[in-house]
Amino acid sequence: MTKEERKKKDFPVDELGDVGAAADAGAQKAESAKVSEDAPGSAKPGKAKKRAVEVEDLVEDTSSFYWNTFLLLGGRLLNRTLDWYNGLFSLTPKEKVKVYRNLSLRSLKRHAPEEAMKYLKEWARCDKNDPEPIYQMGLALAALGEHQRAVNAFDKVLRLRPNHPTANYRKCALLVKIKNFTDAIAGLTQVVAERPEDPRGFYLLGLSYDGDGQLEKGIEAMQKAVDLDPEEIKYHQHLGFMCVRRDDHKTAAEHFTKVMELERSQDDADE
Repeated sequence: MTKEERKKKDFPVDELGDVGAAADAGAQKAESAKVSEDAPGSAKPGKAKKRAVEVEDLVEDTSSFYWNTFLLLGGRLLNRTLDWYNGLFSLTPKEKVKVYRNLSLRSLKRHAPEEAMKYLKEWARCDKNDPEPIYQMGLALAALGEHQRAVNAFDKVLRLRPNHPTANYRKCALLVKIKNFTDAIAGLTQVVAERPEDPRGFYLLGLSYDGDGQLEKGIEAMQKAVDLDPEEIKYHQHLGFMCVRRDDHKTAAEHFTKVMELERSQDDADE
């Protein structure tokens, strides 16, 4: 057997053909993969993923930009629309005064002085020459226990309208309460001169003289209050204590007896 025949026997032609074909196919596949990796249009999996994320971020940023722009333009348009609408229904100064006046007086009637103060300030801003909101402020401040601020408010009222019917009386009543008897006497002397028929002015004047150490003038003023309103219990009561300090016990007893009679009559009326 020749050498060529032996070779054919060990490696049949068809098997050698299959092996050679497989080897050629493997080499061609490897070469194709290498070419595809080196090609300019090809991309590795990691780079492709990164590029996709970058595109998504760009789309998201663009959407946010357009959304924020829309909100900004829409807000400006809404504000202009509201300004135009409010301009159609804006209140005149007189109408504002009426609104704040009603709101403040209603709050005072409801015994809500803190709430009333907010409306009174707006009322005063709308009509700076009207003393009435300042007068109501004085009442509200007095109700809040801020007596000195209330006195200052009544002083301002009197500067705007010196002949205000009750501002001076209210101011003097607060001066008595804070024991500023000197200023109270000066103001109450004017009050009783302008309104001699009102016993309340003489009552406060009697308290002021008594607090200031002028007992005789205090008794004289308090007696005037009793004469004008003999049914008022507190007038007799204070006058009785003043007479005790003057050692006029007989007159004091008469007034204390009157106090008991008035209290008894009130109890009978309540029943």
